[in-house]
Amino acid sequence: MSNENSGSGPSMTRGQFLRGGAAIAVAASVSTAAAVPSALAQSATGKGIPGKNGINPGNYIGGDGSYQRYLESGIRLGYMPNPGNLDNPGPDKNSGWNSDILLEALKRVGINKYEYVAGPWETMVPGLQSGRFDMLLSDVHVTPARVDIIDFTTPVYWYGDILVVPKGNPAKIHSWEDMAGKKIGTVRGENYSEMLQKRTDLGGLSLYTDNPTLAADASAGRLDGIMVSDTEFVPLLHENPGLQLEIVSDYVPHSDPIDWTRFGCRKGENDINNVVSHALGEMFIDGTTLQLLKRYDMGTRNLFIVVGS
Repeated sequence: MSNENSGSGPSMTRGQFLRGGAAIAVAASVSTAAAVPSALAQSATGKGIPGKNGINPGNYIGGDGSYQRYLESGIRLGYMPNPGNLDNPGPDKNSGWNSDILLEALKRVGINKYEYVAGPWETMVPGLQSGRFDMLLSDVHVTPARVDIIDFTTPVYWYGDILVVPKGNPAKIHSWEDMAGKKIGTVRGENYSEMLQKRTDLGGLSLYTDNPTLAADASAGRLDGIMVSDTEFVPLLHENPGLQLEIVSDYVPHSDPIDWTRFGCRKGENDINNVVSHALGEMFIDGTTLQLLKRYDMGTRNLFIVVGS
C-alpha cells in the first residue's frame, strides 16, 4: 500500500471519546485500496460486482446520495494512530486489522479511492460530525451518548478480556471459576482489575502498571494466569515471540458480550452505511474477516461470543 501517513496523537481512553478538542491537521495521501490476497475473497473493481453483497453497486439508488458521492470522489477515513498496537495504520506501517477489514469492504462496493486522516482519539466523533472525516476507521463502540450523534455500521468484530497463561498451562486454568486458589495478575485500572478485586477466592492478585512487566512475570512462572485486554495484549505477544505464554483458547470472556466493534458513519448518511454494512456482513460469513484477523493473531474468539454464567 502506498499511503504515507504522518502525525500522531496521544493514546486516548474511550472515556475521552466525546471530549472536545482541537483537531490536528495531518496530511494524508490518496491511494487505491490496499491489496488483499485473492484467496481471501473476490474484490470489487470498477463499480463493484453486481449483486455480490445484496447491493448492485453499478445502479444502486439510495435516499441521500452519500454512497454515490464517495463512489465518485473517494472517502476520508478518520483514525487514531496507535503506536504499539496493530489495529490502525501508524508512523511506520500502513495497515492494521481495522484498515484491512474496512478497505476490503470498500473495495467490494467499488470505492477504490480513499484518504487516511489522522487525529487524536477525542477528535474522532467531532471530526465525523464536522465533515473532516467521512467514516471512522478506528474501532467504535456503541454507547447511548454516541448513537444520538453518529451512526454505526453492522457489528464487525468483538474484543474483551483474554486469559493468558505460561506455556503448557501448568495450573490448568480454563475458566473464570478455575482461577480460584490461583495466582492471577492484571493491569491496575483496567475493568478486569475491578472484576478480580471483588473475588475473595484467589490465591493472590497482583496488579501491574503495564502489560510488558505483567507479561514478563507471567512468562517467568511467577503467576498462574493473567487477565488482559485482547487487542492491547495480542500485539505484545505478536512482537515478542520469546515470551513463554499462550492464550487459553476455550476461555469464555467475562466482558460485556454486546461490546462489538463497528465503524462510525456520519448521522443520516444511510446509503454508505447500507452498502458497507452489506459488504461487512458478507465478509463475516465467507471467512474473510476471520482470515484478516488471523494475520494479527486474533481469531474466532473475536467473532463468536459464548455468554458466560
